[in-house]
Amino acid sequence: MTTTKETDVHTIDEEDAPSLGALLLASAANPRHKAAVRALVDEEIILRRDLVRIALVVKTPEGRMGCDWERFGKRLYTLGLNEGERAFLDLVLSIAGPHQTSLARVLELDDRRLAIVLRATVQLSGCDTLAIGTRT
Repeated sequence: MTTTKETDVHTIDEEDAPSLGALLLASAANPRHKAAVRALVDEEIILRRDLVRIALVVKTPEGRMGCDWERFGKRLYTLGLNEGERAFLDLVLSIAGPHQTSLARVLELDDRRLAIVLRATVQLSGCDTLAIGTRT
């Protein structure tokens, strides 16, 4: 006679777990936060850095993952970023709300990051007829 042993242990497949970006988007409190998170998620590189995640991501009172934009802004110059990355984050922080920066910071962005910031700005405006991308 063969018996099988059942356990209550469930393993979570990493493919089924939501990404950090999806968790942060789900917890975005308002359109400004949603546009800022979308820009970080679209940029892909900066949000992978441990120091950036530690400075930005917090557990909300509801037990969800969220962004502490004010704390992040205060720590921006301690994250070991280059000028292009810092310029991008300055603009993202301005979209999120608690931070002000000059629009001249776009001069320090590469084409890819500039397009992301422009898409976030369009998203924030609520306009759904404007397309940002490269011309062919």
